[in-house]
Amino acid sequence: MSLQGVFRVALLAFLPVSEVRGALPYGVFVEKLPLSFVAPLAFVVNLTPFFLVMGLLPQLVRLFQASAWFDRLFSWYTTHAQRRFATYRKYGKWGILLFVGVPLPFTGVWTGTLAAFLVGFGVWEIFPFVAGGAALATGLVTLLVFLGKGL
Repeated sequence: MSLQGVFRVALLAFLPVSEVRGALPYGVFVEKLPLSFVAPLAFVVNLTPFFLVMGLLPQLVRLFQASAWFDRLFSWYTTHAQRRFATYRKYGKWGILLFVGVPLPFTGVWTGTLAAFLVGFGVWEIFPFVAGGAALATGLVTLLVFLGKGL
């Protein structure tokens, strides 16, 4: 088990493009790391963006809203995003869990947390649901990787 391989798996789990759905297969099939090591690593690292988005984004928005141009742009974007995620808002926090839990492109912790922020959920109000979605996605991808190893 190389430290570089572990780092690459962690990086893939962190990146919004790959997250768990890319880190798990890469770690097991390319880096030859044990699934029992890769799955918890990918899950924990995949939750890091939640704290970045929910911790830093409100402060950045407050800072930039001093600019009238940014305030108008952010208001437009928030309204647009709220309409786009209206389906998930209807299901409330469970909608975020499902959105994060389905391991498809552009669904995951990064996008789900951004949607939760834009819709107006609080940090500790939504964290269990984002974490649950990440656990669901990790479980589904782990199952697929496990089944794929037998082929």
